[in-house]
Amino acid sequence: MITDQDMMGLIVDARLRDPERPLRWAQARQQPRSWGERSLVLVASDHPARRTVGAGEDAWAMANRPDLLRRLVRVLMQPFVDGALVTPDIMEELWILQAWVASQGGPDFLNDKILIGSMNRAGLAETVFELEDFVTGYTAPALIANRMDAGKLLLRIDPKAHASSRTLRYVVEALDALNAARIPAFLEPIPIPPSVDDLVRLVGVASALGPSSQGRWLKVPMMAPFARVAAATTCPLVLLGGADAGAPEDLFQRVQACLRVSPNVRGILMGRGVLYPRDGADPRAVLAHLAALLHARPVEEIVQWPHL
Repeated sequence: MITDQDMMGLIVDARLRDPERPLRWAQARQQPRSWGERSLVLVASDHPARRTVGAGEDAWAMANRPDLLRRLVRVLMQPFVDGALVTPDIMEELWILQAWVASQGGPDFLNDKILIGSMNRAGLAETVFELEDFVTGYTAPALIANRMDAGKLLLRIDPKAHASSRTLRYVVEALDALNAARIPAFLEPIPIPPSVDDLVRLVGVASALGPSSQGRWLKVPMMAPFARVAAATTCPLVLLGGADAGAPEDLFQRVQACLRVSPNVRGILMGRGVLYPRDGADPRAVLAHLAALLHARPVEEIVQWPHL
C-alpha cells in the first residue's frame, strides 16, 4: 500500500491541480439500486469534524489522516461492508484514492456502496457550544450534487439546556430538506446525560420529527435493556459502537444481544470501535464477524460472498 508521505502528496497534488475532479467522479458513480431491505454493515468516519480524534486507548488515533484513510479503504474493499458515513473532505479524499487504486489495477471500492453524508458537526466536542449543532457539512442539495445515498444528523438533547431547543430546530430544518428531496435520513438521538430512560423518550421524539418518517433510520447506542429502546419505534435501527467499543469479543456479544430483541434492528453504523479495534485486531476481521452475526451465517461464508 502507498506510504503516508506518498498518500499525502497524491491527495494534495490532486486538490491543487483539479479540485473539482472528485465531484465529477461522484456524479459518474454507480449508486446501489436497492438497499433499504438489507441488514447493513456501515462504517463511520465523521468524528474529526466534531473535534473528536480519540479511539479506544489512543487519544489521537483519528488525527492521523493517512492512517484513517488507509483503514477506510481497506474495509470498503470488503464485499460484506455496505458503505460508509463520511464528511465532504473525507469523501473527496476517498475519490482521489479510488482513482489511484484503479490506476494500480485495484478494485473499485466506491461504486455500489451506500455513501452517507454527515451534515451537522457544529457541536464541537467539549466546547461550551456543543449543543449548538447546526449543519456544517453536507446539505440536501450537496448530497444530491454528489450522488450520495443518505444524510446523517446528530440530535443531542440535554433537557436542562436551552440550547437543545435550537439544535432541535436545526435538525428539523435539515430533515425537512431531506424529506423534500426524498433523501433517506440516518438520525442519531443521544440524550445528555446518557440513560436508557432518556434514550427511550428521545427515540420517540426522533421518530416523529419532520413532515414524514419515510426513509428514516435511527442510529442508537446499545444501552441495556435494549429491548426498551427497540420497542420505542418502528423505524429501522442501526447500532453505534461509541468511543470505546471494548474488546472485539465483548462487542460481538453486545451486538448479538441487541439483534435478538426486535426485527427493526437492521444493522450497524460503527466507527472507532471497528476501525481501531482493541487487542490489535484487524478491522476487516472485526467487520466480517459483525456481518456474520447480522446475516446469521458463518464468517467463512461472509468473506467469500461477492454480495449479500
